[in-house]
Amino acid sequence: MNTIVRCGYRPMFPSFFNDVLEHSSNKAINNYYKPAANIKEVESSFMIELALPGFAKEEISMKMEKNVLTISAGQEVKESEKNEEYSLQEFRKTGKYQRSFIIPESVDTEVITAEYLNGILKVTLPKKEVQPVSNREITIA
Repeated sequence: MNTIVRCGYRPMFPSFFNDVLEHSSNKAINNYYKPAANIKEVESSFMIELALPGFAKEEISMKMEKNVLTISAGQEVKESEKNEEYSLQEFRKTGKYQRSFIIPESVDTEVITAEYLNGILKVTLPKKEVQPVSNREITIA
């Protein structure tokens, strides 16, 4: 069975202290956020759904290098927002989101399609057609 493997670590229960120390240590560092993903395999393809709410279609990019599909989305931090201080900030209007997936060899990478609707990016990865194995007699010389 061929499966898509995600790159990167996303803990089920992130540590409170890691979050606090990571965000307070240096606010100028550009962090990449990992958007939530759903992966489904059907007979003819794999489907990836990525949650990217609040982005315009033009702010999302996809690239395939070797067998790794990388999906990125981002908005530049505006000068007026750089100096804003929050007491609590659970989401950002700006930032960089990135997620990578290792694609199996059974995927036809030339015909990957994507659709962005209502904050969800749906990527369809069609599988290559499998050539049936032919049975034949081999004569011995």
